[in-house]
Amino acid sequence: MPCFRPALWLLLLACLLAPAVALGADNAEAVYNKGDYASAFKELKPLADAGDASAQYHLGLLYDFGLSVPKNPAEAAKWFRLAGRQDNAKALYNLGLLLTASPKLAASPGEAEASFRRSAELGEMPAQFALAELIAKGGSAKDGPAQAEHWYRKAAEQGDHKSQYRLGMMLLSGKATPANIQDASKWLQMAAEAGSASAQFQVGVLYDKGMGVHASPQEAARWFAKAAEQGDADAQFNLAVEYDRGEGVPHDPAQAAMWLEKSAAQGDVPAQLALARWYLSGHGVSQSAAKAADWYGRAARKDNPEAQNELAGLCAKGLGVRQDQAEAARWLSRAAELGDASAQNDLGIRYFEGQGLRKNPMAGYMWLTLASWQGHAGAKSNLEYAAAKLTDKQKAQADKAAKAWKMKR
Repeated sequence: MPCFRPALWLLLLACLLAPAVALGADNAEAVYNKGDYASAFKELKPLADAGDASAQYHLGLLYDFGLSVPKNPAEAAKWFRLAGRQDNAKALYNLGLLLTASPKLAASPGEAEASFRRSAELGEMPAQFALAELIAKGGSAKDGPAQAEHWYRKAAEQGDHKSQYRLGMMLLSGKATPANIQDASKWLQMAAEAGSASAQFQVGVLYDKGMGVHASPQEAARWFAKAAEQGDADAQFNLAVEYDRGEGVPHDPAQAAMWLEKSAAQGDVPAQLALARWYLSGHGVSQSAAKAADWYGRAARKDNPEAQNELAGLCAKGLGVRQDQAEAARWLSRAAELGDASAQNDLGIRYFEGQGLRKNPMAGYMWLTLASWQGHAGAKSNLEYAAAKLTDKQKAQADKAAKAWKMKR
């Protein structure tokens, strides 16, 4: 009768059991992929307890997303860590995501970054992008822009269009390495072809300016149109400009207005300003002071000084809105506080005249002084007129107030 030595017997037993364990893991993953999470849990748990990395990863997913079990981030992190110790790249990536969302679960301050880094080193594309994003946003204790560019490139080479776009923009800016417009153009084109609206807009800019490609108004308009149709507000604005000028597309003010309105509706301030001007003049749209005031108002509430100035003018004249000198003064005050010289000049005059606010010659002198310091031509002559109405002491106090205001800026 044959006799096996203990070590040889154990080796033979391991060889016989290994295919069964692998078969069990494959079957459990198949059940998971079908969406039968309750059955998957029953099959995955013993395998995970036995040390199977893939089972541990999938068990972590069940706890992470609350699939057939109560959502439990701490339990998910535990299983992702166990799988990660066996270099399961997906588990490491998911652990990084989990710890980024719930930093208190981290075993150490840098665990999320370390998890992303190891997963990225193992070739996991989403982890490469996540690590690049973390570094680019200043979240890494040791790496800078050059390493962000490195990991964006790694993910870009695997076809990730978000990384292709980010890499292209970094190469354009020269933040990490000297600017390389040709290389930037290549990656941005790849991302654009993959459907990235941001990249499509940027490629349009490249063709518009002839950067890294031969300048072509037609190509610029084509890429702006692709991004605009996906809802990119910047592209919608630029496409409106192309239609208004007839560059790369037929001259069509109505089409220009349509795209301008789409961009403005998304909150693009330059589009809101342009649309307001068009409604005032009737360019490409039916003239409407009320709609002009509405669009100026939207931009003004975003602290755009030009819009605040224009809205103040409409309020003062009662164009498109109820005439209200106090409201006009309020908008001028906001623009003046933002440093707009024209608003400072107009506000200074209002303080001298007591128009829409309480008369205060010293405050008026202060605002006229600030406007004149910025080279506003009207303010200089207005200041001379105002100086004659104040005592030397009052002028000195107003000058002091102007200097104090400027210091705060």
